[in-house]
Amino acid sequence: MRISSLRLQLLAWVVLPLAALVTVNLWTSQRNAVATSDLVTDRMLVGSARAIAEQVAVTDGVLSATIPPAAIEMFDTGDRDSVYYHVETAGGRLLTGYPDLPQAPQRGSIEGSYRDHRLRLLTLSQAVIGAGADSPIKVTVGVTLAGHDAMVKRLWFSAFAQQLALVAIAGVFVLLGLRRGLAPLIRLRDAVRSPDRSELDPVDVPGAQSEIRPLIDALNAYMARVRAQMAAQRRFIANAAHQLRTPLALMSTQASYALRESAADQRQEALVALQSSSGKLARLAEQLLTLSRAEP
Repeated sequence: MRISSLRLQLLAWVVLPLAALVTVNLWTSQRNAVATSDLVTDRMLVGSARAIAEQVAVTDGVLSATIPPAAIEMFDTGDRDSVYYHVETAGGRLLTGYPDLPQAPQRGSIEGSYRDHRLRLLTLSQAVIGAGADSPIKVTVGVTLAGHDAMVKRLWFSAFAQQLALVAIAGVFVLLGLRRGLAPLIRLRDAVRSPDRSELDPVDVPGAQSEIRPLIDALNAYMARVRAQMAAQRRFIANAAHQLRTPLALMSTQASYALRESAADQRQEALVALQSSSGKLARLAEQLLTLSRAEP
């Protein structure tokens, strides 16, 4: 669809590329939000796993593990996430937790599925003094992704609101700029259409930009050519009136003389002279028509 308004065209050329850049930025913002949420969740998983590992100790020759409440409560963000844990010895003996909980690799966290829930899992290995062959122990902590996904949405919607506000503010400033920038064109239109302009005088628009100045100069040059053509027409009309006045006066005189004469031969002579004058007038009219075509 073709836009006929210059203001809308300029606005579209500014806002549409900006909207495309905002779309790309929103895509990168979503990826950054996911990365940030992954980092925060992993830090919480590391903190929880270390808190659990620090409570594993040898008591009366028996290796035991106690789950501190803080290791679970740090995931309480209001999104009702479920926390699963698994503590085992180096030989694979379960000390506490969920026996079928998947383990993550020693480096980094993974996402998996457990009991029909999506989890983010992390496994931490830590040596225990006095545990012997049971050391080091492995602590695996997993948490559902409700809080993780909620954080991604909050971060992304925050970025979306900022980008939308940026486009809206840019659109307002562009409209204001276009209104101010196109003001000389509006003044030029008003000057040309003004009812006070009875002559084709040059138009002057104070404050016109350098891009509009050639248009004003071209318009003034065109009006100068029109003034020259109108002056040529006035000269031609004056010349034609002057050239036709004498033959018409002569024809009027000859016609009056023919009407007054009663003698047939003198009247015939006057009519012949009148016919000759009319022929000369016809030739003069042809010459004037030729001149009118050659005048431009």
